[in-house]
Amino acid sequence: MLVATNPQHYGRVAQLNTVEAFCAALSILGREEEAKEVIAGFHGADEFFSVNRDRLDRYRSSATATEVAGAEKALFGPG
Repeated sequence: MLVATNPQHYGRVAQLNTVEAFCAALSILGREEEAKEVIAGFHGADEFFSVNRDRLDRYRSSATATEVAGAEKALFGPG
């Protein structure tokens, strides 16, 4: 789960706007430069990658759904 940095949902977990979600997907797929180009100019863009860096890196390095679940557990604790 990623943290929103847009003005409407700033700091809320899993409440990304469409641009943030698309950029997260690009980043997880290893297309970070494209993600930065897409999000440039939107409010909160400068913070999105810094706030979510650890999460994005963990998701990118996960090869299976089980590993993604493990990454979320490590990031957010048992839930």
